[in-house]
Amino acid sequence: MSSLGDISVVKKIESLFAENEDFPSIKESKHKRNFIEKIKIKHLFWIPRFLFVRTYRALPKILKDIFFSLSIIHKSPASKIFASTRYDELRTLLDIKVSALSMKAVPTRCLDDVKTTFNSGFYTTNLFNLSELDKLVDDVFNNTNPSHAGARPYFKDGNNEKIEGSYSAYYKFSKKHNQQMNSILHKGLNEDFNYHLSALAGYKCTSNDISYSLSVVYGANSNDEMHQDTYASVAKGFLYLQDVGSDDAPFEYLEGSYLNAKYRSKETNKAVLENDFHSGGSTRLRGQSLQDAIKHHMLKSFTGSKGLLILANTSGYHRKGIHNSSRPRILLACGVKRKGVISKLLINFFAMIKHKATPG
Repeated sequence: MSSLGDISVVKKIESLFAENEDFPSIKESKHKRNFIEKIKIKHLFWIPRFLFVRTYRALPKILKDIFFSLSIIHKSPASKIFASTRYDELRTLLDIKVSALSMKAVPTRCLDDVKTTFNSGFYTTNLFNLSELDKLVDDVFNNTNPSHAGARPYFKDGNNEKIEGSYSAYYKFSKKHNQQMNSILHKGLNEDFNYHLSALAGYKCTSNDISYSLSVVYGANSNDEMHQDTYASVAKGFLYLQDVGSDDAPFEYLEGSYLNAKYRSKETNKAVLENDFHSGGSTRLRGQSLQDAIKHHMLKSFTGSKGLLILANTSGYHRKGIHNSSRPRILLACGVKRKGVISKLLINFFAMIKHKATPG
């Protein structure tokens, strides 16, 4: 069992839900700043990104497939012409090859373990003595405006039927809070943690690159469906702030599914050809497709004590497990920035050079 101890905000949220299980009233109204108050110098650096995304959205589908094939924003083929080819499979295979280069900078002593992480698509560790989290998480909860962060109260099947009793709120950590969080967690992380994180992200990165949000979820939502986030590797994590059993919406993952480029691209292409655009490129598995996937890849359900940290490459198939509990699931969701194939290649190349030049 973890010695994490009780986080006061967890008890506070659980009490709010206990008072009204149908639709708990969690603080969502905060002081709204006007436009001038929101503007900062750093926002000027967002202009190139803004123009990049606007250009992408304006292009015809076939030009998106041609010019944005290796971009992180191009999750799936946009045109049926490219969805009828091996386009998605080949770019997925390329991402796998480039992401595997992150292991070239891994010391021999832990290389086998990191390869296991890369092949399975996930890594777990238990964190202890995290009493310092209490004040930090409470501060985020009380002073941050929550968002849904993609967890919608309906399944992404085009029907838009509201799921009764569904609730999702994500409280994003500020840059300062992230720095404090990383400082706290760094004390309990294994010295090889960064190698496992890099293998899942597909490029050299460290725990200091992780950003966090407080996740409060109750009932079913759009993340209950088995899905991949995108075609290219991306690392996300979940730190349980409660004990999580099989009825408490545990994170679930199809082991090794990231490496199955042929199957993943087949399902993605099928969605495009059948006009299933409701998932926004994050392909969903349903019915027989889901059963077939579970036959080929072991379904791993991550139950465990509070303090369990799960990292996963969420371009592999994953979902939020079933929620049959009377209490909400409360955890810290985290992740590193997504990188395109070219960015990964450059980062991994220089990491390899540095590794080879380092004595020992």
